[in-house]
Amino acid sequence: MNNEGFGLNASNGFIGIGTAMRQQEACGSKHESTDPQAPKEIGSDELISFSFSNNTISASCELKDDGLHVLASGGDPSARNGTRFKLDYISCTNSLLDKLNSIIKQYSLAANNGYYCHVDGLPGGCGDSIDAVYASGERLHMYSNQSPTVSFDASDAICDAFRDDALKNGFDFNTAGSNVQIYDDADRQYLQGIWKGRHFGSEITAIFTGNTVKIFVDGNMTDNTEYTVFEGFVRPNRLKNGISKAKSKSDYEEFEGCSSFAKSNSFTLTAYFTKSSYSTCNLLRQKK
Repeated sequence: MNNEGFGLNASNGFIGIGTAMRQQEACGSKHESTDPQAPKEIGSDELISFSFSNNTISASCELKDDGLHVLASGGDPSARNGTRFKLDYISCTNSLLDKLNSIIKQYSLAANNGYYCHVDGLPGGCGDSIDAVYASGERLHMYSNQSPTVSFDASDAICDAFRDDALKNGFDFNTAGSNVQIYDDADRQYLQGIWKGRHFGSEITAIFTGNTVKIFVDGNMTDNTEYTVFEGFVRPNRLKNGISKAKSKSDYEEFEGCSSFAKSNSFTLTAYFTKSSYSTCNLLRQKK
């Protein structure tokens, strides 16, 4: 059996033993093999772990003593549009593994079991990887960075199975539905205190106390409201009763004086002014 390339990395999908060697090889070189001992039919129905990664999602689940541990991440990494998500939870249901096993059987995924293909120099997102382990010791494992190893219908079914389980556990495949921090931005503890700056000659002051922010322009208070942090931005906490998570940015209304704040590398806050302009000013933390 040629095991080169079969290794699971929780954040980046499959990585190979020969990765470092391949980096020195010419772009376009193709490394292809098939595990002759990989079963083309899986007899067991007792799935104990499963992982899948493509250009849409990276997701895995594993049955442990304290329950089914689920990891999932995905979304658009190039923009803050609310699509990015990251989940890490113990499922309150026992249905995900059964559903994934049904997908394996329904789409005959084991027919190509043991296939491995790596083409040097290809950008990410072209292929996929899958690894499923059964209590019987049987294993389904495929990897390709050139093209998908499973059909689009099968990959959609896998994504739907993980999202359905997330929804049953109170999460979702978007930023607001995540339970793991995605952006390294301002949090409530960081914001506490007084921040000041100038905007077109006016003095701007933001005072964070607990869950409340007061905003002053030249000493005149323009806002006094509870706030929440969402996608690194501070927004008024005006969610409807009974809703614990924002479904989208439209669930929030803008501040009158400042619409949002975000932490920057210089440890300043940037305020967006909506009454007179959309320009910004940096607010610096004031020493006590």
